[in-house]
Amino acid sequence: MPGDITIRHDLRVGDLGRIIALHGEVYDALPGYGLAFEAYVARTIAEYVLDAGGTGRIWLAESDDTLVGCAAMILRDEEQGQLRWVLVDQSARGMGLGKDLVNHALDYARDHECSRVFLETTDGLPESQNLYDTLGFQVVSDVREELWDGVRPLIHMEMTLK
Repeated sequence: MPGDITIRHDLRVGDLGRIIALHGEVYDALPGYGLAFEAYVARTIAEYVLDAGGTGRIWLAESDDTLVGCAAMILRDEEQGQLRWVLVDQSARGMGLGKDLVNHALDYARDHECSRVFLETTDGLPESQNLYDTLGFQVVSDVREELWDGVRPLIHMEMTLK
């Protein structure tokens, strides 16, 4: 890992809030994001813990105890995993951290015998789209749906692991 960035997956009290805050802070500069998006992320993380029992793993990238990136693999039914909450702070971009985090998640899915992994994203995130394309994810649908700020594209991507 570049510099003084470390990656861990042992969640501690306060980590979920830090993930939510990082999403709010990083995405706030983008049109259509902001407080409603931060609340959306908070809801999805709460569902992961409360409704799904935390079935999966979250990786946290830290620099001097500051959260600079994260990614998660949620184990779903029928041998499939869902990649979620992939984010790298501007201060840590360009070092391959996003790719490292996603590869940790993909290895976890393989270790848990997932035959495929999916993710959902939207438009206006070229760095994320490039990362997913580079790693081999394929767009399987691109539809307009009601999301946190109104109707926008919901892009569903998949990768076959087996």
